[in-house]
Amino acid sequence: MTVHCEGDCHVIEQLGEKQDFESELSRFGFKHEHFTLHVVPAERKGPRATPEQEYSVTVANVITEQQRVYRGGPRSEWVPEVARDLATGVFGWPLLRGM
Repeated sequence: MTVHCEGDCHVIEQLGEKQDFESELSRFGFKHEHFTLHVVPAERKGPRATPEQEYSVTVANVITEQQRVYRGGPRSEWVPEVARDLATGVFGWPLLRGM
């Protein structure tokens, strides 16, 4: 099963980041259906706004109700940041198999 995604999901799907996120969930033993993603493009402000697309990704565990917002874009690597948070229990711990 895939992670439910809302907003501008095509951005992270085209970059392969959604699949990378799902791989990290599997690696740490989390069920994909326990997580949601919400992708929002960042506002471009000022005359020096870059044409590169920046966005935010809200990652939520619907079971523990823990969520965190990560910055995505050319100079950001939100998936490794989420992986560190998964490893340290920010989103809780994986449910035991069979539960």
